Amino acid sequence: MAWHPFRHLGLKIVALALGTLLWLTVSGHQIERRVLVPLSYSNIPQPLQMTGDQVDEVNVQVRGVDNQVSALDPGALRVIVDLGDAHSGTNLIPLRIDEVVAPLGVEVLQIDPGTVTVTLEKSGQVDAEVHPTIDGQPAPGYVVTSVDVEPKTVVVVGPESRLKDVISVVTSRVSIDGRVSDVVEDVGVGVADAELRLREPRMVRVTVHIARADPTLSPAPSAAPAPATGAPGR
Repeated sequence: MAWHPFRHLGLKIVALALGTLLWLTVSGHQIERRVLVPLSYSNIPQPLQMTGDQVDEVNVQVRGVDNQVSALDPGALRVIVDLGDAHSGTNLIPLRIDEVVAPLGVEVLQIDPGTVTVTLEKSGQVDAEVHPTIDGQPAPGYVVTSVDVEPKTVVVVGPESRLKDVISVVTSRVSIDGRVSDVVEDVGVGVADAELRLREPRMVRVTVHIARADPTLSPAPSAAPAPATGAPGR
């Protein structure tokens, strides 16, 4: 049978137009959606730093084409909070819709909550002693004679109020289990307080000196039982 591409041309044009209109209607349908969006803080005045608990996420109401808005994931939007005008102490910062970074075609309608509380404090630094973390025991008949750390201190940075407390700086674990000679390891260092940090990443060298126990030293004798007193009961 011969093919006649122009047969019923009018009907074909109408069908194509209806299909195009249907596609535009479906794909262009506008919807609204709430998305959980991470917060980023910028332009923190020097020498201040953020302290305490901060809001990390907010709900953002957006509107856009159905297929685009439905496919949004939390990483597609960000809220950047400008702290350029903030001061030391507690700041109540309004969140503006123009601070939301969103894909082209997605309209930001609202942010919930509309404000965040940010606490800023002057930053300082101190030298803090490094405490090695030793795990295990030497082999039987051997003892730890001393432990050296090099360098002995590191620079810790953080809010001045937290630097007044005793600062715990510890190393990664150094195992001496079953060893009969010195253990030397280069290990990382960390600060126990989450609001403090090292001024720069550091490795320290931990040397655990192990020697044979002195055989002339015997354990202290156990105390003899105290003599019984008094007459036995009848």
